[in-house]
Amino acid sequence: MEFFIIIGIPLTLLLLGGLFLIVSQTTGFLQFVSYQERQRISDKIISDHIRQIALAQTYIGQRSRQLEILSKQLALSNEELYRLNEMKSKFLSMVVHDVRTPLASIKGFSELMNKKVSDEKSKEYLKNIVMASEQLGRLVSDLTDLAMIEAGKLKMEKTEFNFSEIPMSIIAAIKVNAQKKGVKLIDAPPPDDVIYGDKFRLSQVLMNLLNNAIKFTPPGKKVELLYKKEGRYITTCVKDSGIGIHPSETKKIFEKFYQAKYQKDEKLRKQGWGLGLAIAEEIIHAHKGEIWAESKGLGFGSSFFFKLKTE
Repeated sequence: MEFFIIIGIPLTLLLLGGLFLIVSQTTGFLQFVSYQERQRISDKIISDHIRQIALAQTYIGQRSRQLEILSKQLALSNEELYRLNEMKSKFLSMVVHDVRTPLASIKGFSELMNKKVSDEKSKEYLKNIVMASEQLGRLVSDLTDLAMIEAGKLKMEKTEFNFSEIPMSIIAAIKVNAQKKGVKLIDAPPPDDVIYGDKFRLSQVLMNLLNNAIKFTPPGKKVELLYKKEGRYITTCVKDSGIGIHPSETKKIFEKFYQAKYQKDEKLRKQGWGLGLAIAEEIIHAHKGEIWAESKGLGFGSSFFFKLKTE
């Protein structure tokens, strides 16, 4: 039988067995080669990672040293800024103190002379001196408050009182100012809730907002003083029909020394020193309240709000 060898095993099986042996040996060899190649590639990747880690460590070390140097420089700069700020506050306090006394004398003597002179022209001159003295007096008061704020010494004399006492303490004087300019002041009845705060400082805030509203409202127009009660909160609104505020400046106007850039009337734009609203914001924040402004734009009037919590 040609298909069988002597021991009785089919030739096809022998051939298949030989082929399997060859394939197995070849596969084993290829796996060995593949393993060596993978090992070589893995070693290369690991070496690359080690180099990258070493470079990263060097870079981090350099940056850490740079940050340490910058931190020391910043600390020195902060110390210098603190020292300069202290010097500025002391200088401001000295100037305010030295100006207040002679200013009061100028105003007092001018008022006294105005009562004694009969010449109308002289009376007009003296009247202008008194007005200028009052204007400077307000500036001195604002600078005093600013110096106290920057020194962290603006203290609030807080007591419990009726909210209605705030507008009642200033409304008569405000109405006189409005009448002089020909502006109609409409004041709604205030809430009579009890609040805890500094009555003088809160009256100062409302007076500033009302005086500003009258100043920027043309004769024949109106200013409104309104209130809104929501739960335990009272929101006061001073609404005018004046020159308005550019939308981009409704927050900036509360910054110290800021003056509206979009106001075309140069005379109106330069009135004031940009301190009143900044001080008002500090006072309201000291009472854990909110203060903000709203306006549809130039020529559409503006509204100022402050919100306080009742007891």
